[in-house]
Amino acid sequence: MTAERVKVGFIGGGAISELHSRGYPDNPTGELYAVADLEPGLARERANQWGAQKAYTDYRELLADPQIDAVEILLPHHLHLPVTLEALAAGKHVSLQKPMAISMDEGRQIAAAAASSDRVFRVFENYRTYEPYMRARSMIEAGEIGNPVSIRIKSIFGKGKGGRPMSDREMEWREDPARGGPAWMILDYGFHITSIITYFMGPVETVHAMADTSAGTDRFPGAPAVISWKHRDSERYGNWDMLTLPEFMVRTSYYPVDEWLEVTGTRGVIWVTHCTADLLGQPPVVMYRDGEMRSYSDMETDWGDSFRLGAHAFTGAIVDGTQPELDGEEAVHALAFAVGAIKSAVEGREVKLREL
Repeated sequence: MTAERVKVGFIGGGAISELHSRGYPDNPTGELYAVADLEPGLARERANQWGAQKAYTDYRELLADPQIDAVEILLPHHLHLPVTLEALAAGKHVSLQKPMAISMDEGRQIAAAAASSDRVFRVFENYRTYEPYMRARSMIEAGEIGNPVSIRIKSIFGKGKGGRPMSDREMEWREDPARGGPAWMILDYGFHITSIITYFMGPVETVHAMADTSAGTDRFPGAPAVISWKHRDSERYGNWDMLTLPEFMVRTSYYPVDEWLEVTGTRGVIWVTHCTADLLGQPPVVMYRDGEMRSYSDMETDWGDSFRLGAHAFTGAIVDGTQPELDGEEAVHALAFAVGAIKSAVEGREVKLREL
């Protein structure tokens, strides 16, 4: 790359693109150059809103634009495979919104295409650029709690006090298995969780899930659920408890869901007390060690800021020639974790990820 900033095009101008757009006004290595969306007038509206130079109604015209170095693919999940393959073939660097695909076969095709390309590819996972998670992992890697032995996550979907719920349009395609994949709360939202579990604790070997599958194997949403697992090559274990509580008020500026996480080590425990929202109102990172509790608040806790940092990480990696978080291989593993949990819930048995 030259000293000029990376020119990025958005493929998709839907609701999630607003969060992604936050990554460019102060980006030292990248600029939002173009927006493509099939809906008449939306691409131009978004381009004007965000100061992008070009707007397209056909994403193929965006891919053919020689000025564009990289794309962020912000489309419904069933479109991830074809558009990613086209973008890599066009010589563009690619940031792909999570989850990478709706099936293992599609995920492997994407990973193989990325591996054979000389372009930077990553699956965008904003939890990995959420500062409290980054701080907690750096503390764990520094040995603050000794050797990590278990991880526990709690997710609650409720009604939002503040923020915005998903629109009917957003929910329609997510709940359609042909477009959003099976059990959307485990595959779509759950990709956040499976990727952050591996971020803290490494690859997973086996998974067991219990969930209400009464709506049918293609249509059950995936929650409520209790999911447990064993990590590969170590005596590390974890569990994830996910609830949907329509009358439960969640204080939020974004979606009506919040998560808290606990990592236990041989010397202590680290908690990250909130992420998407701020249900508990506690310091973002808390550690117990040697009989004492310590709290850490000197970090950005706004969930939306993780999108800003994620975009900076993407364009910075292109300039530096490095690999940003969640390459194709690791993204396939996070996908397998989610797919394995769905398979386990449907079949009522433990699933080894190597089966997939």
